[in-house]
Amino acid sequence: MDLIIREVQERDLASFNEALNEVCAERKFLGVVKGFPIETHRNFLKRILEKHLPQVVAVDGSKVIGWCDILSSETEGFTHVGRLGMGLRKPYRGRGIGNQLIEECLRLAKNYKLEKVELEVFSDNLPAIRLYQKHGFVEEGRKIRARKLDGQYQDVMLMGLLLLKPDK
Repeated sequence: MDLIIREVQERDLASFNEALNEVCAERKFLGVVKGFPIETHRNFLKRILEKHLPQVVAVDGSKVIGWCDILSSETEGFTHVGRLGMGLRKPYRGRGIGNQLIEECLRLAKNYKLEKVELEVFSDNLPAIRLYQKHGFVEEGRKIRARKLDGQYQDVMLMGLLLLKPDK
Protein backbone atom coordinates (compact mmCIF):
# COMPACT_ATOMS: atom_id res chain seq x y z
CA MET A 1 0.00 0.00 0.00
CA ASP A 2 1.35 3.40 -1.07
CA LEU A 3 -0.62 5.48 1.46
CA ILE A 4 -0.32 9.21 2.00
CA ILE A 5 -2.43 11.58 4.08
CA ARG A 6 -2.66 15.06 2.58
CA GLU A 7 -4.95 18.00 2.07
CA VAL A 8 -7.63 17.42 -0.54
CA GLN A 9 -6.97 18.65 -4.07
CA GLU A 10 -9.26 19.37 -7.01
CA ARG A 11 -7.89 16.34 -8.89
CA ASP A 12 -9.28 14.09 -6.11
CA LEU A 13 -12.91 14.81 -7.01
CA ALA A 14 -13.87 11.67 -8.96
CA SER A 15 -12.11 9.22 -6.65
CA PHE A 16 -13.30 11.08 -3.54
CA ASN A 17 -16.87 10.97 -4.83
CA GLU A 18 -16.54 7.20 -5.37
CA ALA A 19 -15.22 6.72 -1.83
CA LEU A 20 -17.99 8.83 -0.31
CA ASN A 21 -20.71 7.07 -2.26
CA GLU A 22 -19.23 3.66 -1.39
CA VAL A 23 -19.43 4.43 2.35
CA CYS A 24 -22.93 5.91 1.94
CA ALA A 25 -24.08 2.72 0.19
CA GLU A 26 -23.22 0.69 3.30
CA ARG A 27 -26.22 2.43 4.94
CA LYS A 28 -24.60 2.17 8.34
CA PHE A 29 -22.13 4.90 9.23
CA LEU A 30 -23.21 8.12 7.53
CA GLY A 31 -26.46 10.01 7.82
CA VAL A 32 -26.75 9.99 4.03
CA VAL A 33 -27.38 6.59 2.48
CA LYS A 34 -27.73 7.36 -1.24
CA GLY A 35 -24.53 9.27 -1.93
CA PHE A 36 -24.10 12.40 -4.00
CA PRO A 37 -23.91 13.22 -7.69
CA ILE A 38 -20.49 14.37 -8.79
CA GLU A 39 -21.74 17.94 -9.44
CA THR A 40 -22.95 18.28 -5.85
CA HIS A 41 -19.61 17.01 -4.63
CA ARG A 42 -17.78 19.37 -7.01
CA ASN A 43 -19.56 22.37 -5.42
CA PHE A 44 -18.76 21.06 -1.93
CA LEU A 45 -15.08 20.59 -2.82
CA LYS A 46 -14.95 24.04 -4.42
CA ARG A 47 -16.10 25.60 -1.11
CA ILE A 48 -13.47 23.60 0.82
CA LEU A 49 -10.67 24.72 -1.48
CA GLU A 50 -11.74 28.36 -1.79
CA LYS A 51 -12.08 28.82 1.97
CA HIS A 52 -9.06 26.62 2.82
CA LEU A 53 -11.22 24.57 5.19
CA PRO A 54 -9.60 21.64 6.99
CA GLN A 55 -10.05 18.54 4.85
CA VAL A 56 -7.61 15.72 4.35
CA VAL A 57 -7.74 12.57 2.28
CA ALA A 58 -5.99 9.24 2.54
CA VAL A 59 -4.75 8.24 -0.89
CA ASP A 60 -3.48 4.82 -1.96
CA GLY A 61 -1.68 5.49 -5.23
CA SER A 62 -4.21 7.80 -6.90
CA LYS A 63 -7.27 6.29 -5.20
CA VAL A 64 -8.94 8.23 -2.39
CA ILE A 65 -9.66 5.65 0.30
CA GLY A 66 -10.78 7.94 3.12
CA TRP A 67 -11.34 11.50 4.23
CA CYS A 68 -11.78 13.73 7.24
CA ASP A 69 -13.05 17.28 7.22
CA ILE A 70 -14.00 19.89 9.76
CA LEU A 71 -16.41 22.45 8.40
CA SER A 72 -16.97 25.68 10.26
CA SER A 73 -20.36 27.25 10.61
CA GLU A 74 -21.02 30.47 8.73
CA THR A 75 -23.75 31.51 11.17
CA GLU A 76 -22.86 34.52 13.31
CA GLY A 77 -22.07 33.42 16.85
CA PHE A 78 -21.15 29.88 15.76
CA THR A 79 -18.13 30.45 13.52
CA HIS A 80 -15.73 29.27 16.23
CA VAL A 81 -17.16 25.72 15.98
CA GLY A 82 -16.44 23.14 13.30
CA ARG A 83 -18.26 19.93 12.48
CA LEU A 84 -16.20 16.80 11.84
CA GLY A 85 -17.09 14.30 9.17
CA MET A 86 -15.07 11.34 8.04
CA GLY A 87 -15.22 8.01 6.27
CA LEU A 88 -13.02 5.19 5.10
CA ARG A 89 -13.56 2.55 2.44
CA LYS A 90 -14.28 -0.82 4.06
CA PRO A 91 -11.13 -2.72 2.96
CA TYR A 92 -8.92 -0.10 4.64
CA ARG A 93 -10.53 -0.05 8.07
CA GLY A 94 -8.76 -1.29 11.17
CA ARG A 95 -5.29 -0.23 9.98
CA GLY A 96 -4.92 3.05 11.88
CA ILE A 97 -5.72 5.19 8.83
CA GLY A 98 -8.70 6.83 10.53
CA ASN A 99 -6.38 7.81 13.37
CA GLN A 100 -3.96 9.46 10.94
CA LEU A 101 -6.79 11.27 9.16
CA ILE A 102 -8.27 12.73 12.32
CA GLU A 103 -4.85 13.75 13.71
CA GLU A 104 -3.99 15.71 10.59
CA CYS A 105 -7.43 17.27 10.27
CA LEU A 106 -7.43 18.41 13.91
CA ARG A 107 -3.99 19.96 13.37
CA LEU A 108 -5.38 21.93 10.43
CA ALA A 109 -8.46 22.95 12.45
CA LYS A 110 -6.22 24.54 15.08
CA ASN A 111 -4.45 26.52 12.34
CA TYR A 112 -7.89 27.58 11.09
CA LYS A 113 -8.52 29.11 14.53
CA LEU A 114 -11.43 26.85 15.41
CA GLU A 115 -12.08 26.62 19.14
CA LYS A 116 -14.31 23.56 19.22
CA VAL A 117 -15.04 20.55 17.04
CA GLU A 118 -18.35 18.72 17.22
CA LEU A 119 -19.58 15.54 15.61
CA GLU A 120 -22.48 13.13 15.54
CA VAL A 121 -21.92 9.37 15.52
CA PHE A 122 -24.35 6.48 15.65
CA SER A 123 -24.12 4.95 19.12
CA ASP A 124 -23.63 1.45 17.70
CA ASN A 125 -20.48 2.52 15.80
CA LEU A 126 -18.15 1.55 18.63
CA PRO A 127 -14.87 1.67 16.66
CA ALA A 128 -15.58 5.28 15.65
CA ILE A 129 -16.58 6.24 19.20
CA ARG A 130 -13.31 4.78 20.54
CA LEU A 131 -11.35 6.68 17.88
CA TYR A 132 -13.01 9.97 18.80
CA GLN A 133 -12.50 9.35 22.52
CA LYS A 134 -8.82 8.61 21.87
CA HIS A 135 -8.53 12.12 20.47
CA GLY A 136 -10.27 13.73 23.44
CA PHE A 137 -13.87 13.94 22.25
CA VAL A 138 -16.46 13.53 25.00
CA GLU A 139 -20.14 12.74 24.82
CA GLU A 140 -22.21 15.90 25.16
CA GLY A 141 -25.64 14.43 24.56
CA ARG A 142 -27.68 11.83 22.77
CA LYS A 143 -30.59 11.80 20.38
CA ILE A 144 -32.66 8.72 21.21
CA ARG A 145 -34.01 6.78 18.21
CA ALA A 146 -32.79 9.57 15.96
CA ARG A 147 -32.75 7.38 12.87
CA LYS A 148 -35.00 4.56 11.78
CA LEU A 149 -33.52 2.80 8.79
CA ASP A 150 -34.44 -0.62 7.47
CA GLY A 151 -36.73 -1.05 10.48
CA GLN A 152 -33.91 -0.49 12.98
CA TYR A 153 -33.50 2.46 15.34
CA GLN A 154 -30.17 4.10 16.00
CA ASP A 155 -29.33 6.64 18.68
CA VAL A 156 -27.02 9.49 17.73
CA MET A 157 -24.26 10.50 20.14
CA LEU A 158 -23.27 14.15 20.15
CA MET A 159 -19.56 14.52 20.87
CA GLY A 160 -17.33 17.55 21.25
CA LEU A 161 -13.70 18.53 21.64
CA LEU A 162 -12.50 21.90 22.93
CA LEU A 163 -9.39 22.97 21.01
CA LEU A 164 -8.86 26.16 22.98
CA LYS A 165 -9.54 26.83 26.61
CA PRO A 166 -12.50 29.22 26.91
CA ASP A 167 -11.87 32.82 27.93
CA LYS A 168 -13.54 33.89 31.15
